[in-house]
Formats: sequence, C-alpha cells, structure tokens
Amino acid sequence: EGSLFLYRQARNSTEPDVISISNKNFKWVSQIRRWLKTNEGTNKKLLVVSRGEPDSGILGFIRCLRLEDNGKSIRSLMLPNAKEDTTLDHFADQLKKDLVMNVLRSGVWGSLRHLPMDQNARNKVSTQHAYVNTLVRGDLSSLEWIQGPLTHYRKHLNPGKELCSVYYAPLNFRDIMLATGKLPPDALPGNLTGQECILGLEFSGRDSVGRRVMGIVEACGLATTVATDSDGFLWPVPLTWNLEQAATVPIVYATAYYALIVRGNLRSGETVLIHAGTGGVGLAAISIALRLGCHVFTTVGTPQKRAFLKDHFPQLSDSMICNSRDSSFEQKVLSQTDGRGVDVVLNSLAGELLQSSIRCLAKHGRFLEIGKADLSNNTPLGMSIFLRNTTVHGILLDALITAGKDDPEKAAVIQLMKEGIESGVVHPLPATVFKHDQLEQSFRFMATGKHIGKVVLQIREEEKRTVMEPQKRLIPAIARSYMDPEKSYVLVGGLGGFGLELADWLVDRGANKLVLTSRTGVSSGYQSLRIQRWREKSVLVKISTADCTNESGAIELMKTAALMGPIGGIFNLAGVLLDAMMEEQSEDSFSKVVAPKGDATACLDVASRVCDTLDHFVVFSSVSCGRGNSGQTNYGFANSVMERICEARAESGLPALAIQWGAIGDVGMVMKDLKGHNDTKVGGTLPQRISSCLASLDFLMSTRAPVVSSMVLADKETSSASASGSVSIVDVVGNILGIKDVKTAGNSTLLELGMDSLMGTEIKQSLEINFDVVMSPQEIRSLTFAKLEELGCASQRTETVKTSDTLQDNVTPETGSSEGVSEARIVPSTSIRKMTSKSTDDASSTPVFLVHPVQGTVELLEEVASKVTRPVWGLECSEGAPLESAQDLASHYVQMVRSKQPKGPYTILAYSLGSIFGLEMAMKLEAEGEKVSLTLLDGSPDFVKGHIGIYYRNQINPANLDAFRWPYVTMLFTNKDYNLLSRELQELPTEAERLRKCSELLGCSESTFLKAVHLFWRKLEVSKDYKPSGKLKSRLRLVKASESFVTNVGADYDLSQYCETAVEVITIPGMTHQTIITGKGAERVAQLLNAGP
Repeated sequence: EGSLFLYRQARNSTEPDVISISNKNFKWVSQIRRWLKTNEGTNKKLLVVSRGEPDSGILGFIRCLRLEDNGKSIRSLMLPNAKEDTTLDHFADQLKKDLVMNVLRSGVWGSLRHLPMDQNARNKVSTQHAYVNTLVRGDLSSLEWIQGPLTHYRKHLNPGKELCSVYYAPLNFRDIMLATGKLPPDALPGNLTGQECILGLEFSGRDSVGRRVMGIVEACGLATTVATDSDGFLWPVPLTWNLEQAATVPIVYATAYYALIVRGNLRSGETVLIHAGTGGVGLAAISIALRLGCHVFTTVGTPQKRAFLKDHFPQLSDSMICNSRDSSFEQKVLSQTDGRGVDVVLNSLAGELLQSSIRCLAKHGRFLEIGKADLSNNTPLGMSIFLRNTTVHGILLDALITAGKDDPEKAAVIQLMKEGIESGVVHPLPATVFKHDQLEQSFRFMATGKHIGKVVLQIREEEKRTVMEPQKRLIPAIARSYMDPEKSYVLVGGLGGFGLELADWLVDRGANKLVLTSRTGVSSGYQSLRIQRWREKSVLVKISTADCTNESGAIELMKTAALMGPIGGIFNLAGVLLDAMMEEQSEDSFSKVVAPKGDATACLDVASRVCDTLDHFVVFSSVSCGRGNSGQTNYGFANSVMERICEARAESGLPALAIQWGAIGDVGMVMKDLKGHNDTKVGGTLPQRISSCLASLDFLMSTRAPVVSSMVLADKETSSASASGSVSIVDVVGNILGIKDVKTAGNSTLLELGMDSLMGTEIKQSLEINFDVVMSPQEIRSLTFAKLEELGCASQRTETVKTSDTLQDNVTPETGSSEGVSEARIVPSTSIRKMTSKSTDDASSTPVFLVHPVQGTVELLEEVASKVTRPVWGLECSEGAPLESAQDLASHYVQMVRSKQPKGPYTILAYSLGSIFGLEMAMKLEAEGEKVSLTLLDGSPDFVKGHIGIYYRNQINPANLDAFRWPYVTMLFTNKDYNLLSRELQELPTEAERLRKCSELLGCSESTFLKAVHLFWRKLEVSKDYKPSGKLKSRLRLVKASESFVTNVGADYDLSQYCETAVEVITIPGMTHQTIITGKGAERVAQLLNAGP
C-alpha cells in the first residue's frame, strides 16, 4: 500500500455547468449530447453528477467520454449515499481542486486507480488436496504445491475409484524428463497431453478405510491424495514393510515384470543384460532374473555402485558388472558369452550406447526399451538387427495403467506382483527420502544420477497402527479454482464465443451441471456440437431463454438451476455493443447496452442472495470501463454498474468478482461484431488469446479484490527476469549445477564442472526464458562462470536501454527511424513461410522451396517468387533453428519442407550462402529415397567459403568480433555503407551506445539485434566449416551472374566435385550478384523454375 500526492498550482476557473445522471432512466443522455455540441471549442466545463446510487455507472461513462471530442472539459462527482436533492455547495472545497474524478465513500474523497497485481505472489491456501507441478516447464526452481482437483471428490460420483491418502510419493526418471523439458508430454501414451499435471506415477499410503496400500496412477501421483482404480494397480502392503519401503516397489517391479516376463518372456537359464543396475528398475530386474536362475550382466556408473551391487547380490561377480558410461560393456559381454551375446537386453541407455546395446543381442534375442528419450526423439534403430531373428519391444507401463481390467497384460502384471510379494522376490529397495517442502532439491538430486534405488518425497509420517483413518495433512498450496460436481453453474450469455470456452473450462474443473442462457437459444451447429460433447461426458446441460434483465426472469433462472443442484456459481458474460460517439448516442442505445449487463447483474444479485451455497459470482466487465475507449460511453457505463454491484456484494461478505477484460482473441465480440483479428487494438490493448484468458481467470478467481483487470497492453514490451535484478544469471546456473560458491569453479567449463544433458537442457531454457540469452548446447558446454558474468552484465544493460526506448516510443511514436524494419524480418519467428506467387491452384501444383541468403530471410527473393507460377515456400533461419552445423540446419529445413510436401519430387532453389544448406538438403532428401531438382543461384560451397575467407583475412579481428559483426548485420538490413557505419560505431565511447545506435538504425529492440548478430555469426561459422556429407546424384543447375565477383573457383563454381552427374551452368548476362534476383534477372530465374525439372 502507498499514497499518491498531487501538487499543482491553484487555478481560478468558472463555475461548471451541472448535469445529473441516473441508472433509472437515460433522459440525461440527450442533455449531455446537446451540451457537448453547444460548447464545442469553448472553455466551459461540465460537471456530471450521480447522487444516491451506489451502483451508478458514472465512472466508466466518464472514462470513455473523456477520450472523445471536448472530453477534457468533463468532470465527475459520485455521491453514492447522498439524496437526490443534495446541493453541491457542501462539496465546494473538493470541486475547487478541479479533479476529473471525485468519489465520496464513507466520508472520504478519492478516485479509482489500477494497481498492478504481483502474479508471482500467488494466493496460497492450506488444503488436504494438493499436487506438485512446475509453473514454468523446464525450470525446476518453479516446482510448487498446487491445490488439487480432488477438493470436491465424492465417492458415489466416482464408482470403481479409491481415494487414497499419500504418505510417500517416489520420483521416477519420467518425472525428471518432463519437469526439465527433456521429454514432451505428447510422447506419453494415453490422453495426458492436455492435462495440467502429469508428474508422479506411484505412491504408498492408506485407502479410504485406513488400510495400508501401495499403487500406481496414470499421473498426478506427487500429491497428498490420489484417486486410483480399486481393481487396478493397487496392492496391500505386507505387515513386515513400512510405508516408506512400500513406496519403492510399485513402478520398478511392475516395469521389470512387464518387460522381462510379459513382453520379454525371460526363461530360466537365459542370459540377460540389465542396464543401470543400481536404479530402481535395474535392482528389481536383477532380483527377478536371479530368482529365475538367469545369468545376469549389468552396468553401473561408479565404483560405489559396483560395490553396492556385489554386496546386495552376492551372485554377481566383477565379470558380470560393466561400465554404463561408455561402450566397453559391449566388448565385455560379447567376450564373456564367446561372441554369442545375450538373450534379453533391458535397455535404458540412449544415443550410441543404445546401438552398442543392440549389438549385444544374440540370435532370437529380445530387446526391451524402457528409456523414453530415443523413443520421443525418433532415433533411427537400423534394420540389420532383425536379420538375427530378433524382436524389439517398447516398454511403456504407462499404457497399461489406463487399460481395462480385462486387459490380459495388465492382469498378468497385477498377478505377478502379487505372487512376487508373497514369495519374497519383490522386496523394498534403498531409498533417499526428502521432505515435502524439498521439491527442487529432490528433483535435482535424482537428475544427477547419484542415487541408489529410489528417491522419495515424504508427505506425512506413518502411524504405528496397521489400520486407521488417515491423518489429515494440510499443505500450503497455490490456489486453484475447482467446481463442485453436485452444484449447478449458471452462465448468462453462455452460448457466446467466450461463454462456450468458459463452460468447457468449468467442465474441466469439475462442473457437472450447467445452465446456459441466451436470448435466442441454440442457433449454430458449433453450439450443438459443444453441448453434445459435454453430454457425452455425462454433464447435465440446460439451455434457458429466461430474461434475467428483470427480477422475475432472474428468479426463474435461479429456480431452473436449483432443480439441477445447489447453485455454486453465476457468471454474467452477456453483452451488447452499440458503439457510437456521444453526439450520436441516444436514450435507447444506452438502455439496450445497459440491460444485459447492469440490469441483469442487479437482478441476479437480488435473486441469488438466498443461495447460501454460492461460491462464485463473476461478471465480465471491460477495459472500456477501466481505461476508457472513445465511442463506448454506453458500454463503459454498463460495465461500471456491474463493478459497483460487485463492490457492494464484497462489502457484505458475499462472493463477487468483476473482471475488466481487454479485447478477447479467437472468440467473442471483437472477433465477431467488430470483425477484428488477434492484432486489433481496443482501448490501448491487444486481444488476449482465450487460453491466456482462462489461465488468468483461474488466478483472478482466487484473489480477494472485487474488481480486477486482465489485459495485454499494446505497444509495451515485457521485461525479462534479468531486469528485476533479483537473481543473477550466475546464481541460476550455479543452482542448477548444485554449486553453492561459484568462486571455486575457476575457469572450468560447465561440462568440466559436471553438467550432464538434463542440466544442459535446463540451463538452456533458463537462459532463454529468464535472461533472453540464446545459445546452442555446444556453446553452453564451453561456458565458464566468468563468461556468464559477462552475459549477465550485457543482459541487464540491454534491458535497461530497452525500457528507456519503450517509454520514448509511447511519448513520440512518430520519431522512430524511417529506415526501421520489422523485428520478424530481422529474426524470423518461424522457419518456413508462404510467399506470394502467381500460383492459381496450390492443391495440384508441386511447390518450390527457396533457401535464404546470408540475411537468414527470403525477403530478397520475393520478386523471384512473385513471378513463379507454382506455390512458393521460403525457408528462413528462425531463432530456434539448430546451428551447430550446416548439416543440422539442413536437416531442420528438410523437416520444414516435408511438413508442406510429404513426398517428392522436390524443387529447391538456394541463393548465395543458402547454396550450402540447399545442397545439403538435396543430399539428405536423396538419402531418404526422394528425387530432387536443385538450382543454386549464384552460389556454391566453394564460392561462399571464398567470400567468407576474405572477411576473415581482411575485416575480422578475433579479439573484437563485434567490430565486424555489428556494422555488417546493420548493413545487411539497412543498406548503410559498411565502412562509414563501422567508423561511426568506433567513434562512440561505450559498447552500450554502439548497441543503441545499431538497434535504432534497424528500428528493433536491442535484444532482437543481438539475436540477429548471433544467428548471422553462426551461419558464417557453420558455412566456413562445411563439408558435404556425400555426392549429389540428382540434377543440379547453377544459375550465375556474368558480372559476379568470384574468387578462385571454376566456371561451375567447383560444384562438379560434389555431384555424380554433370552440372548444368546457365549464365545470365549483364547481371551482378545483387541484380540477378531483380528485374530481368528475377524473370529469367522464374522462367527456369516454371519450366519444371
């Protein structure tokens, strides 16, 4: 909280004219309209007064009116508790201050202002039902407890389910992969992609009657409570185990049994290779295999783990334990088996070690893949392994969890687990236990791979009694909004665009009974489809045409909802737009707009006060009321009425929330009535996408303020986390690596400090999300903390200047550089885009793919594309494109090409530096069995390397790369003279000023300019080092300019060395390297493409 003080010189002003307004009728509209017309161009002022109406819409009305012609002469006075005949003499002192807004509440004068909400300081509640999730995917530091959906769990509504209280919740490697962003949710089986939380697979605890159980769930197992299938993966805990021990069993033994016995058909006397022997699944698999009498080979990563295995399983000798950190296990296994190999491989290794594992397989062997990294990355396997009559199985226990109880494989695993527990084959594993509030520490510990057995979160302590009612465990968790399935929810205007999305969100959050109102009822096929989908989920949906703008209609609506169930929520989304400037507004236009908002909310307020089960009373207001919007005085007035009603309800202790939305993207009135799009500006805001609106709604419904706002402000850049200065880039990386004092790291690289691939992925995402620093994995591996310190300084410096530029743009937007270019032109947002061509039938014509020159965009090739009679797609080097090698970028472009044309033959044209990527693309497509027609436009690998060599010899100073890179990138996009620009930059005293100069010339933010420099430099580096991966078999055509400046290359630009067939060379006379893509040059190139291969 704080205070705002306004000091200004007192001014003598004439007495204002006074017009009183009211919610009861709108006769005053014509009075204000006449006053504005009569006093146009004068210094007269108008005081608009509201008396005796706490729910007056005056505030929203005035905000809109002030933005219209002569609006600056308007003042307002809101007296909610005054009588209609109260004179203004009592308020003379206040009126002398000449303030725009004067509101008298409880004897105190004030006005209404927007204050920012701190979304990081999220509201927390103490709850029995919570789960663990990352707020930012890929950032382990964002792990939090979140209020869970079982808040309104009812046993009779969930037949076949058992509500269990969790005592111990183990982590699995899948959780680490998902939390760090290494594994995408869509790589998992089942319907998990759309779920908010998918962390956690198993637990131990007590069921609803207090029996000790252990089990497996589909997701959301890192929780205080879970609902699991009562006849599924749920087993009683043996009397000799405690719940901590029981937690280590379900997933590892179920996976091992499923893989080895059900899928691998492991038999007594066979040999088996089990990777990661001290991991949970590894220990379980070894136990099962040894009990079967199999010969076991296993791998570990440290001497300590080797010693543990020998101590835990005396049957294992040194010759049976191999190293998992390199491929030496392959030779050891083959040597021990006289070259035969093993019958079964249980694999969790990735990359080249996966291939080594496959080569360990004997004839008729079974390869069981439990790792998910190679599966989700679609890593090539190689077909030759099947010549040995082998089989390869993807082992995904996840797929069995949701299978029906009649599934034979699921039944087999359940029975094997039961028998294993009874026989003693299944026994608890070692565990490292963390407290429930040590989320980040537990995830990071498991990510290091240093643990033996399982890593477990302790949610609550176990009682001594075997059977007893579970103790209640309250955990502070981020508040989430969930609906009670036994209550009904009313949506006024629920059949509109936003209404349908809100209804769907309510269903996802547990609502089972909906009443949707609309003046016309169901009127479109889409509305019918959505209703049908809800009914298929057993949701009761009632459509009402009750007119709740009057009290009888509102009561009728409440009765309709109450027949379905106690009323849990009322949402008013209704609205009518009749926009016009005040001089064209009328009494009728105001009454029609106020009715569905102000009148309806007032009637719903009265009718719902008898509903003692009501949890939510939410109305959708507008930025037009909160910030004002010219032409919407009636709409601003109507929304303001709703807001005042919500404030009154909140003061009475009743649920109330008014949300001032900006423009809504995708659906709603801006898209429909105003014929807008997702870039339409309304009231200084841009449309907020519907997914963002619903996420904001969840946050806002947990706040205590009766009036809140959610909007995307136009022309405003958001600052990166680095600007806050709260956490430095060095601290973030040090925390991920587990280094408390980074001073001890010296000049060691992150790789030398123990960074593994998971840590690398998290560091990469943290740098991009929090500090706007984009680096390749290779660059991250070579980072030192000294370099990180420099990056942090540069990031803060960039952010400071960016903020300054934003402020300047807001004041004088017309003063920006006339030569500025769009940021998407400098750093493309996508790697492929449709280009304008002469194509009249995209469906039946095969496209042409254009590869960018050094700029990384295809803008220079637009004239060529415009003359081509086929569809044209441009390939551009976007921010996320892989740039570790030319081959990587070419592979990425091949994926983009196949996304638009799945099958060949393909036509590719690459210009200048793009010839390197075009040639490599053609070779990769050939290797995949496709036919390619490749045209290189005044470029070849040797041609490009020759020019890059000149730069390196004459212009690039390794000690100061930016002296070359910054002016060169600026030149590429502005056509400034390089030498002149270079001298201008050198004369500037500081790096910050040079950076500002370049970004101003380009008309972009400094962070965008630095990204462009990074992309440019990486393109040069990978091009300089490029070595083709083979020879091209397809036809290659070189189109070159007669006046092009070439260096030490032959007539075919030395392309013949990369081709198995002769290179077709076409020379366009009178053309230079620059003019060959314009005018007659562009026409000739297009003719060649139009003629086909």
